[in-house]
Amino acid sequence: MEKYNVMNYVLDKYKDVEAEKYIGIFGNPIKHTLSPVIHDTISKALNLNERYIPFHIENNLNLAVMDAFDRGILGLNITVPHKQSVMECLVEVDEAAKAIGAVNTLVRTEKGYVGYNTDMPGLAKAIESEGVSLENKNIIILGAGGAARAAVYMCIKYGAKKVYIINRTVENARKIADDMKAVFCVYDSCGKKSKCPEICAVAADQYKEIPNDKYIFIQCTSVGLHEGDGLPVVDDVEFYKMALFGVDLIYNPVKTPFIKLLENLGIKTMNGLKMLLYQGIMSNELWNKKTVDKDTTDKVYRALCAAVYGTGDNIVLVGYMGSGKTTIGKYISCELGYEFIDTDEYIVKKEGMSINDIFSKKGEEYFRRLETDTVRELGAVLHNAVIATGGGLPIRDENRKLLKALGTVYYLKTEADTIFRRISGNEDRPLLLCENPYERICSMLNEREPNYLLSADVLISTDDKSVEDVAREIYNSCKKSEK
Repeated sequence: MEKYNVMNYVLDKYKDVEAEKYIGIFGNPIKHTLSPVIHDTISKALNLNERYIPFHIENNLNLAVMDAFDRGILGLNITVPHKQSVMECLVEVDEAAKAIGAVNTLVRTEKGYVGYNTDMPGLAKAIESEGVSLENKNIIILGAGGAARAAVYMCIKYGAKKVYIINRTVENARKIADDMKAVFCVYDSCGKKSKCPEICAVAADQYKEIPNDKYIFIQCTSVGLHEGDGLPVVDDVEFYKMALFGVDLIYNPVKTPFIKLLENLGIKTMNGLKMLLYQGIMSNELWNKKTVDKDTTDKVYRALCAAVYGTGDNIVLVGYMGSGKTTIGKYISCELGYEFIDTDEYIVKKEGMSINDIFSKKGEEYFRRLETDTVRELGAVLHNAVIATGGGLPIRDENRKLLKALGTVYYLKTEADTIFRRISGNEDRPLLLCENPYERICSMLNEREPNYLLSADVLISTDDKSVEDVAREIYNSCKKSEK
């Protein structure tokens, strides 16, 4: 029987891995699933002695579920194309999963597996982690597929005021609206509706009928997955100016056209990686009946970022003052969920005095020794971090070796004119407190650039580029280095 062939083959791959319990995921295709990153990281952090296994299940789903139960598998995630059909294989399905019409998590009980859907509570938690509440907010859902159905359920469940579903095929949007009203409408003792959520279906070409107001936008289509994709559902920049906050369920690429547009409009956004994070966290908590703490959650998020964006290493930024190391470093750390360290700030905090004071009271040589000590200390403890270095740190040969060991080193090359424009008038730069700072910049650049080049694995020019452009080059470089 196929179920045993599939299960035995996969389990045989892990026969040398000792584990007290096994969990896993059923899907087709399953090769690129990120779920093992989530759950193996949790298992290691919490000492759970569990192993997460991907199972490629094409058909005979019911037999595979029974086989998993017979083998004592603690719990399972379910992904495409089985999220709907698996509901027929279970002893019970949670009410929320029934309403959404999809199950992504199976929890073992004495009689069999019970099905849950952690996708939407995971998305709600992700939105909440960005400091945004759904309660009493107006929502615009882009798309009318399975993800949109789940998003509408989540919005109403978490107290949204009104939800608009926009789709090119408006009948699909109406079906979701009608189904969700049937779930949430409250009836009085006479059978009349006493309370019903406001859910409106809108055809894509009728989007201007939506009142001018502020909305949380949730992008639920596949538009943006491929290079060259445009905007989803509505191709009108003015429409998106109504966004209060934007969510795209896509997480790779980091920035879809929808995300880029909203950011250009100054609107806060979030991609789908944190939804992936929290749905996995919630699945694991259901299986183990144990809360996953914040520190572990942060570790999992950093591991996911490393897996998705190809940056499992520390990212080290070198370059002259004003090259953008701190600004770009903070941006990347926020995007990837990495820790951010500025070596100058690290030294200032440790010494309890400003860099100007260190230079004036103890001298430059003392400061350079502090830099060496700092890189050595950070190298012993940092993983998945972005480190912005002081402009003079790579001068020492010892420091350059330590930087190479610390992570992938990026030289942010910046011309003297750009640097002068960026830092002109800044009195926190002790080496530029002179009569002609521009000449000093040119002289120091010529002197230091060979050291920057020797320390660097990758050179990236920052002149006339936005923070996002430089960050994208770093992401792309990380991916190429892994191939």
